[in-house]
Amino acid sequence: MKDDLIKILKIALNSIGDENDIDLSNKKISIQENKEKDHGDYASNLAMVIAKDLSQSPKLVAEKIVSFLPLEPWIERIDIAEPGFINFFLKQDTHSKILLEIDESRQEFGKNKSGKEERVLVEYVSSNPTGPLHVGHGRGAVFGSVLSNLLRTVGYEVDEEYYVNDEGRQMNTLTISTWLRYLQESGLKLEFSKKGYQGEYVKKIAANLLKEKKEKYILRENESELQELLQAQETEEDLDHLIEWGKLFLEGNFDEIRQFSLASIMSSIKEDLRSFSVNHNLWFNESTMYLNKEGAESSIDKSIRLLNEANFLYEKDDALWFKSTEFGDDKDRVVKRANGDNTYFASDISYHLNKYERGYKRIINVWGADHHGYIPRVSAAMEALGKTKEQLEVVFIQFANLLRKGKKISMSTRGGEFISLIELIKEVSPEAARFFYINRKADQHLDFDLELAKSQTKDNPLYYIQYAHARICSVFETLKKEEKQLNRVLGIENLELLNLDKEIEIQKMLLNYPDVVSRAAKHSEPHLICYYLRNLSSLFHSYYNNEKFLVEDKALMNARLFLLKGTKQVISNGLGILGIDAPESM
Repeated sequence: MKDDLIKILKIALNSIGDENDIDLSNKKISIQENKEKDHGDYASNLAMVIAKDLSQSPKLVAEKIVSFLPLEPWIERIDIAEPGFINFFLKQDTHSKILLEIDESRQEFGKNKSGKEERVLVEYVSSNPTGPLHVGHGRGAVFGSVLSNLLRTVGYEVDEEYYVNDEGRQMNTLTISTWLRYLQESGLKLEFSKKGYQGEYVKKIAANLLKEKKEKYILRENESELQELLQAQETEEDLDHLIEWGKLFLEGNFDEIRQFSLASIMSSIKEDLRSFSVNHNLWFNESTMYLNKEGAESSIDKSIRLLNEANFLYEKDDALWFKSTEFGDDKDRVVKRANGDNTYFASDISYHLNKYERGYKRIINVWGADHHGYIPRVSAAMEALGKTKEQLEVVFIQFANLLRKGKKISMSTRGGEFISLIELIKEVSPEAARFFYINRKADQHLDFDLELAKSQTKDNPLYYIQYAHARICSVFETLKKEEKQLNRVLGIENLELLNLDKEIEIQKMLLNYPDVVSRAAKHSEPHLICYYLRNLSSLFHSYYNNEKFLVEDKALMNARLFLLKGTKQVISNGLGILGIDAPESM
């Protein structure tokens, strides 16, 4: 309906522009739903937007706009309110038409093809594979999953990708941690590195390593030297010495342990994500960018070469620097250290270049709030490589605090003190976890209340929404027990009987559903679906508590049942986008 109003306002806008010989085609036309019934169904502030261009008062401009509006049979009347709002009152049967559209479209209601089947890549979670996913990763996981669903709903072809950081220092730390635990599991009396990964999951990986590889990596000499290195574990530099010692001692076996540890962690991560209804279809390993295939240069070497050929690199202090300040960054960035090692930034450049080369129309990164500083440097690198930086979108996810009985739960990944994502899922259910993670705008801090997520009260928004769906199902179940059924034709013929305030409000809200889906997808704001469903459910519960549906008047009964059927469908469709079931009983 908003689109229809925008169309006729555009006609009026063009007519006014032609009359005054000015171009008004770039003026934004906005439509808002009126909450006050006396102000009509919808309003536009267009008169105030163009009043300055016409050098007239907004009220006079509003009158001119109305005079140019084409007559539409679905508009009851149009009023002008101070200082120049244009209020539209729609005919009652206009609201009820949405029920016919829902009945015809069913699961497809709310979908559109605004995405034009363009390809989109959504990269999210991408947690370092050095431990299980914890509750801190859950918010980004759900956001990326629901955003992907939204984009598909509006017609995009979406790939969901997980970037596996399987290169660098953190993987070496995991490898040495696994080996030390392996040695302990084999019976060797060793201290454990204070700087290694402390979690129980490392012990499990080590136990499986011993079970599968037997004594292949057992320490048979140099035990005293290793003990000395472990006793000196006070700084990160001490950890680096330990890792280098382990590489020399184990030789090729170090990489074997590394791959075993990586495979174990990634298997756990994939299983946890599946349990959470998060389904990446692509997994991109950082290590593949370092590989030279049949003598060809690696991806990371290619990206560095291209930047150098474009004259955006220079040497300083034996390191290789990217001129990111030429593109608005606050300082230049190192891509290759003095020791010859590539930086994480170099990997980011290569990975994002790869995304562009795969031909995506939109590239969306879902990052934690602590990565905010990465935008200028990554955007700068893409611009330097001749790519359109507008194609790259970044959504930042603020941290989520886990609350138990009102108290925040602290976590430390390196220290092994964290609640895993799978533990959270088991405690509150996958669906409750998904809803509570997504039920707030991404850039706002989130307090995840465990007790609320488990409660079965109206204070729990997910329970309230699912209960609305179940309540509607119970009405139809009662109808079935009475050996009756919805007479669809009779219901459609009597939709004008749905004239109670609550009935009109519900129909208006159902009418808004496609627009909410479009806005949520366009602005990467999945929480709008949660808000919409909560408001629709609240409206329904109020209606349910005050009216009867299985009444003697068959015309009224079937009209109301037809309304309930449409409401049930929209709740189901909305929950489907969130990846949550719509239960028939609770």
